Parts: sequence; C-alpha cells; structure tokens
Amino acid sequence: MSKHTIHYLAFSLVSIMSYGQEIFTTTDMEDFVALDYEIIPNSKDVQLVDKSLTVDFSSLLDKSAIGFGLNYTHNSIDFKDHSLYNDFSAFEALHTVQLYANYKQPLKQNWDLNVAFAPYISSTLNENISSDDLVLSYEVNFVKNWEKDGLKSYLKLGAGYGALFGAPNFYPLVSYSSQVNEKFRYEIGIPVTGAYYNFNDKSSVHIKAEPESIYANNASAFFLNNKDVLYNSKLEFKAVKLSLGYKFHLDSNWATYFNVGYLTNSELRINNNDNKIYDFGSDEALTVNVGLRFNLNKK
Repeated sequence: MSKHTIHYLAFSLVSIMSYGQEIFTTTDMEDFVALDYEIIPNSKDVQLVDKSLTVDFSSLLDKSAIGFGLNYTHNSIDFKDHSLYNDFSAFEALHTVQLYANYKQPLKQNWDLNVAFAPYISSTLNENISSDDLVLSYEVNFVKNWEKDGLKSYLKLGAGYGALFGAPNFYPLVSYSSQVNEKFRYEIGIPVTGAYYNFNDKSSVHIKAEPESIYANNASAFFLNNKDVLYNSKLEFKAVKLSLGYKFHLDSNWATYFNVGYLTNSELRINNNDNKIYDFGSDEALTVNVGLRFNLNKK
C-alpha cells in the first residue's frame, strides 16, 4: 500500500465520527472503510442518532476467499417526554462492537458456499461486560451464479441467526438478483429487496427495503415508576426501512453517499427476561443517512 493511501486511511480512522449497520446487509462489499451517520429525528417522541465505523479486509485465494472485519456503532437516544414517567437515562448511550469473519468456497456447477461468524457485544457499558451483552450471530448460505450475454444473476439460499430483526433469532436468507443491462440491476428477497441504477462510473442511485434494528443489554439498575428495580434489561428497536439513496465516487478510492429513508412497522420497547416492561408504541418516521467509504483495493 502506498504512503499516499496510508495517509488517506489514517485520516479516515482518526478525524471523522462515523456509524454503521449489521454486516450481513453488506456482504457484497470487501476491503473497505465505511463511515456513516444516521438520524431518526422523531419516532414516538424519541430521537435516535447512530454513528458507526466498519473496517473490512479480505484476502483472496485461488479458489476461496477469507475475509474479516470490525464494526463499532454508537447509538444516542433522546427519550424526550417519556423520561417524565420512567428514568431511561441508562439507555441514552449504547455501544456495539462486532468482530466478523467470513469464508467463501466455490462448489460445482457455479455454486458457492458462504459462511460468516460475527459475535458482538451490544451494551450500555454501565457495568462490567458479561455474557448478557454478547450475541453470537452467524449465517450460512449457498449462492448459484450464472451469466447470459455478459449480464450476471445469482440466487442465494440460506439462514442466519442474530439481531437483524430485533431480538436475536433465526431468519431466512433468500434472494434473487438479476442484472438487466449494464446500468440497471434489481434484487428481490430477505433481508434486502432493491433496485440499483448506475448513471456512469461515478454516480448511482438505489431504492431499497431492508431491516433496521438495535438490540442492547443494560446490566445496571433500571428503575420503574412503581419502584421496581430490574437488571439486565434489554432495549429492542426494529423497523422496516424504505430508502432512496445516491452514491458518488470522488475518485478511485473515495465514495460518498446520502440516503433518505422511511421507517414503517417500527417498534421500540424495554424487555426483561423476554417480558415487555415498557412499550413506546409503533410509529412511522423519517431517517437521514450520510456516509463516506474508502476502498482499500485501489492503489
């Protein structure tokens, strides 16, 4: 890596506040640094701000690929008028640190096997870290690739476990993607459905539907208005995000993007031992996301 590239990378890591999302929604990316900021200004009188950094490194071999990376996300939550009824100060700052590794192995007849393991800690960090803060997320899928007239398509079949849809659980990974022409591609499935259009080598737009979620443990005391005290309570937020995004390549290394989204079927609650303790209700909300990405593959 050139000295010029190292300076760019150092600037990205040290100088910019950032954010991220579940790594399983970005498995088509490799060798990058992504910096993101997202704000949900008002959902049931609650404001959420997410800042995150994702660093991914992949090592390509002759017949397989091994990748690994790190994600850190900081969630800031303003409970506004809800704090008049309960003290939610313990949940105002959430921290998620996720390590992940993935393995790709080509099989016969253009099938690939993909395995990813991504344990992470998601916590208020108000007390010492324990097993209640740990989520062992993973996924396994098979991908069939084919090409016609130079246009690529694939079918993905598999399953995963993690907090992609709220509280940790199993979920399917089923999607079909087809490149209609050199500029347009669409994808239908779970967890992501979308359409992607490239204007040229520098700019592109997309429309996507995908899950949005937060799941974190609070080991410290949570005081209810009836004076009950709970420990290891969980904050769970889940929604479906419909977004319109624009991406622009500044040069061969740098890209920036801007997304406007609409959250539907959103739910925010506090749980304890799988029991709902406080429900903020369900609401729709707007979200704005900006980010910067640095491609480590380019020289």
